[in-house]
This record gives sequence, C-alpha cells and structure tokens, in this order.
Amino acid sequence: MKKFKYIVALFLAILVFSCEDDIIQLNDSEYVPATNIEGFGTTLEISKDQKAETINISYTPASYGVNIVATHKLQFSAASDFSNPVTFDANASDNAFSFTVGALNEFLTETLALPVDEEANVSARIITYSLEGVDTLYSSPVNFSTTPYLDILFAPNSFYLFGDGVGRIAQNNKLKFNKVHSEEDVWTIVWMEASGTFKLCSDVNYKGVIGKIGDPVNGEYTLGTVDNRGEDIPVPGTAGYYTVGINLATNKLLIEPANIYICGDNVGGWPTSTVIEENRFMQNTENKTMTLTKSLAGGELRLHVTHPYISGPDWWHAEFLFFNGKIAYREDGGDQERVSVNAGERTITLDFINQTGKID
Repeated sequence: MKKFKYIVALFLAILVFSCEDDIIQLNDSEYVPATNIEGFGTTLEISKDQKAETINISYTPASYGVNIVATHKLQFSAASDFSNPVTFDANASDNAFSFTVGALNEFLTETLALPVDEEANVSARIITYSLEGVDTLYSSPVNFSTTPYLDILFAPNSFYLFGDGVGRIAQNNKLKFNKVHSEEDVWTIVWMEASGTFKLCSDVNYKGVIGKIGDPVNGEYTLGTVDNRGEDIPVPGTAGYYTVGINLATNKLLIEPANIYICGDNVGGWPTSTVIEENRFMQNTENKTMTLTKSLAGGELRLHVTHPYISGPDWWHAEFLFFNGKIAYREDGGDQERVSVNAGERTITLDFINQTGKID
C-alpha cells in the first residue's frame, strides 16, 4: 500500500511539472500576465515641488494557474516598441508599486536619459518571474507622457567630492556632504590643495558626475545638469580648509574659507552675537587642523559652521560635535547628545581629513 502511494505521488508530480526544452509548464495551466496597470494616466504631471510626494501604481497580479511564488517588477522604456527596457528599483506590495516623484524623475533623467523640461512619451509594463525554468510573463505596456524636471543630480545623503584638488576619491565618505537642517542646502568642510580641481558625484560608483558651467559670478558657480555635465571646478589656489556649500534649490555652489565657531555655555552667549573672531577656530596649515585655544566657562560644548547658504541666526542648522574622538553632524536630526567641558583654558582641535576632534 505504501509503495502504491509513492507511485501515485510520483505520477502527480510528473503531471504538474512536465518539461519541454527546459521550460517548465505548470500542469498545463494558463499563464496570465499582470493586467489593469493604473496610476500613470495618459499624462503624469511631475515637478520639483512634488519630489517628496508618492506615486502609487496598482495592478492585477499575474497568474501561473497554480499557487506558486511570483515576483513582479516594473519596467520602463522610452521607445514605443519597448526596446531597451530598464527595470525600475521599486518593490511591489499588496499589488501596487509606491515610489516618490523624485525617484522617478531621477530614473527618467539618469537611466532613460530623457531631456528635462521637454514632454516625453514613456511606456511602462510589469514583468513577472517565478521558479527557474518557468516562463517570464510580460504585461501589455501602458503609455503616458511626462515632462522630467531639472533637479540637482544627487540626494543630500549620497553626495561626494572627488578630484586631485581635494586629494580624495569618491569612495572615501569623509568627503560626503551634510544636510543643512530645515534648509535646501548641503555643506562640507574639505582640505583643498594649492592647485588642482574637483567634481561632484552622487554615489561611490561615480554616478551623476557634474562640474561647473561657465565662470563664477561673485564666487558662485552654476552646477552642471543632466544635459550639460560641465567642467572641473578649480580649487581656490591656497591650500587650506574650505566650506563647500550647495544650494539645492538654485543649483549653485559657493566655496569659502572654513569658518567654525564655539557658542553657548562655554562663551556665555549664542549666535549671532558669538560669531566673533575670538570664538573662531584658526587653521593650523602645517598639521592640517582647525584649533581654538581659549579660556572657557564650564558647560555644554556647542560648535557650528557659518556659510552664506546657512541661516545665521539658526546656527544649529549646521551644528556638529565629536564623540569618542569622532566628528558627528546634526544634519536633519534632533539635538545631539551633549558633551560637557570643564571651566579653564582649553584647546579644541578638529581634523576634518580624518573626521576627528579632541579637547586638551
């Protein structure tokens, strides 16, 4: 009897998984690709003001006719015949894809290489795949028009400097920019050599490399775009620490000598009244550090950076501290943990090459 059960089970397995030319047909069932893709409309309106908004694309899932694991992915093509399709990095949940306007715009401009401020026709479809050897299913494409917008090519949390003028490569995240709290700006302090140039890129794989377009106006550079990546940006010409600020809203970049200040309990006041020479860190060019030697009142240490792109009264928008010797930036976060300093003459040393700080 037991042998008979095994024979029946084997017979059923053969019926369910018959194999022809290495393609598995599941029990001769009907394969149905995904349908009813909705959410793009005939025209998908996107803009920079909407970049944080969410787009939801719903669909009826594909079926292999049996209960089997299936994965759905969204593909796009700029060609009406869907040649050169590209899979979009968005995962499906509850028969829908959700992603931000900004993520889609970056995909359209960077991956599909669509021009900005020009209406383009785009096709989208859903591909479905399952076990190895089982056919991949393709939905009928849906077509819509959209107009990609000009945006800086990177997000603040993945934004790097590289080049011989800054002595580093993109993989070194010590040259990563910091978000200005509550503002459309980013900043970083970097040691620049006496000569050389640099460019910007959006990740460690050098995606979205851009430089400057034209000459600076009052020291301010216009950054490249997806249509014109621009040229290398020259360093100022004197070796030292500089604050590089970028206005994400205007696509502008401004380099200034690094200005770092102490404020709060230790000096008995707050910006802007404390933004004075006696509270400013001095550059030690030989050691490539920034130092402040001063008689301090006891209390919590507060440090910040100034730059024309950073609101002066809102000094905490560009605040930072160091913990166990390691510099940490506030960025868009809440109050950092506090570091207390005893009263007396102290020397604070900051090394932005190695991202360290100490108090002697």
